[in-house]
Amino acid sequence: MFINYLVTALRAFKQQKQHFLLNIVGLSIGLGAAILVALFTVYESSYDNFQPQHERVFRVSQTFNTLGVSAPISNKDALMTMRDLPAIEDILSLGMVPPGDEYKVDGVGFKLEGVLSASLNILEFMQIDVLHGQLKEALLQPNHIALSRSYALRLFGQEQAVGKTMQRGDKRWTVAAVFTDLPENTHFAFNALIKESAPSTSYSSNSGYNYLRVTAGTDIATLNKSIEDRYLRLAFPEHKDMVSLSLQALTDIHLTSDSRYEMKENGSQTTVYICIGLSVLLIALASFNFINMSIAQAARRAKEVGVRKALGASRGQIVTQFLLESVLITLLAGVIACMLVEVSLPIFNQLIDRQLVMNYQSLFAALVMGVVLLIGLLAGVYPALFMSAFSAKRVLSGDLQRGHTAILIRKALLVLQSALSVALIIGAMLLQQQLSYLQTLPVGYEKTAKLQISDIDAGDLFYQQNNALLNQVNNINGVEHVGVIDISLTDSFNSSLSFTADNGQFSEQILPFIGVGMNAIPSIGLTLIAGRDFSQQTSADWYALDDNQQASASVILTESLVKQAGYSSPEAALGRIWKTQDGRNNLMVLKIVGVVKDIKVGTVRDQQPATLFICGYTNSWTGRMLLDIDMTQLSAIKAQLSQVLGKSLNIFAPKIELVSENYKAIYRNDERTAKLVSVFSALAVFLACMGTFGLASFSVLRRQKEVAVRKVLGASRISIMNLLAKEFLILVVISVAIAYPLTFWLVGDWLANFNERVDQAFWVYGMAALVVAVITWLTVATIAFKAASARPSLTLRYE
Repeated sequence: MFINYLVTALRAFKQQKQHFLLNIVGLSIGLGAAILVALFTVYESSYDNFQPQHERVFRVSQTFNTLGVSAPISNKDALMTMRDLPAIEDILSLGMVPPGDEYKVDGVGFKLEGVLSASLNILEFMQIDVLHGQLKEALLQPNHIALSRSYALRLFGQEQAVGKTMQRGDKRWTVAAVFTDLPENTHFAFNALIKESAPSTSYSSNSGYNYLRVTAGTDIATLNKSIEDRYLRLAFPEHKDMVSLSLQALTDIHLTSDSRYEMKENGSQTTVYICIGLSVLLIALASFNFINMSIAQAARRAKEVGVRKALGASRGQIVTQFLLESVLITLLAGVIACMLVEVSLPIFNQLIDRQLVMNYQSLFAALVMGVVLLIGLLAGVYPALFMSAFSAKRVLSGDLQRGHTAILIRKALLVLQSALSVALIIGAMLLQQQLSYLQTLPVGYEKTAKLQISDIDAGDLFYQQNNALLNQVNNINGVEHVGVIDISLTDSFNSSLSFTADNGQFSEQILPFIGVGMNAIPSIGLTLIAGRDFSQQTSADWYALDDNQQASASVILTESLVKQAGYSSPEAALGRIWKTQDGRNNLMVLKIVGVVKDIKVGTVRDQQPATLFICGYTNSWTGRMLLDIDMTQLSAIKAQLSQVLGKSLNIFAPKIELVSENYKAIYRNDERTAKLVSVFSALAVFLACMGTFGLASFSVLRRQKEVAVRKVLGASRISIMNLLAKEFLILVVISVAIAYPLTFWLVGDWLANFNERVDQAFWVYGMAALVVAVITWLTVATIAFKAASARPSLTLRYE
């Protein structure tokens, strides 16, 4: 019996080539796109779910309310005092290690990057495979280090590097262990591990990533509150409102944390949600198309069904026949979809910046096969029941008309497809507009033609005026100006102090500040409103400490801070005196010498706090140089910078970046989301066109006698085409009425994440509706033209 079903199915495919090919094309494209999106979704959701007891591990994160930033760092010593809490089983500490000078291996200089200090219990929190040596030895012995496999190969040219040494003057590191590279699907990122620093009773430093493993059944909210209360009493006894603490689940970090202090760039939960929606949407559209086109072909197979019934075939046998055909089509489409996935993966990986692979022996592959079979059954049920319900007597007498229910269902499916197409087009256009707006948004500093050299020891830039170094850099051909700053403007603030204004407007107000060098305004690209810049001619501008341990420096305020401080105008703030304490608890007297327009540090999603610039002072380990350059000489400038920094600071591989590229990178997740929506919106529109084609085919077949009569009575081809297309354009109008409010709400919710955002322009909505309407008309017109061109005598010869 099965062989008969199979032979009949193959014969039907051969006789209805167009119907068969359209179903295969639509299903394979829809399934292939859905598989790609599902691969990305599964991968993004897999981060850190392989770590030991991951479901009970949480990272301690801080939100610095006055800085307007969140950071996944905290003070390990303060947290270690909380081991007595019953809910805490263990604590892992990973300390950030400030970059030092370059080391030498066999006479070749390099800089250690990605080094963390770690507590001995790291293997209880992380899955790390040690290839050579003993990891515990590296974490117990001073001047010992554990390297990743790729780092060992890079430094020593071989994986087995245990016992080898790196040296810088009297400082020597001995390799005690080599471990496998960390997998990509973890938020952890480091190249080397060393012994953690000795315990301290000073709780003001926040220089480490700390993780708690809690007991099963712990109420995380209650624990969070207990930890926060004790932590703030230790670390911020006088400014408890300055910081709030939160516990982040280990497996949620990659998708929910977007701090600039992450070990590496994280993903986006919004992108994953969109991908899940797109995956379901594409499968639904492909299935709708299959249903529509199967029913559109029902009339052509009605006589076949009638004959089968007249010969004694039961309804169950006919249903089985059509379900088998449906499953065969989806299985073949699934195979082609996998081929399309393999071809598209390299391009898709480049788009999403991941390295996805399709493993056909995995649970994911089994689920794909199950979904394909389920689609075949579900998508084939309605067409099978529809066609098996034909009455043999009515069919064989030439009456092929059906009731209105089937037509309403098919039209409802088309309305849904068109509504989704309109919504996706609107979403894609507004996403692109928002990203373009962010890229061109005034941020208060200059991004174009500006280089940033990072990870320079702060002592070489701030604790002394290194004019000789700056002059050498400034003399490089193509360098127009060079300055000093202690943060990355595309990153976030990293320091704050408690300031007291001389006018009594505020006292001990916690504010973020930025350490800069002389001539800060052209160096950063600030806009001066009042006063002057820091100048070499005024040596008192630079931070200095006198014999009485009292410090002084000049400052420049931003416009919003002038208002916050209660000054009537920018000019009124000039010459006023503020006071604070520097990092060594010395009284620091600050003189306001200038006022500039506000700047936006990092992403514009966050509310930007008011800030000020202090000349010659920083609390950071490292500083940066900012260079205005001639972009046509970029390569030559980089080469000369390496030479200058190598001779002056022993930095032979400096970290040189374009500020404009760094700014673009902070919106990489949004850009990725926009690209995904754009690509899959185009696919969705294509699948919707195929659905329109299927329903139009059915409509034209049902009205072919009407078309013939109208042509006999003198109707033109174009009038017939418009007549047939009118029915579908009405459906598009209904779909637009459904899509507009839903899209306005969803896109508005996404735009609300940005402090600066575009308006939802009405022309975008109109353009989306017009695009779908034109595509629908062209699709229907293509079929209608063929029907309108047929000779009426061929249709009416038996009437």
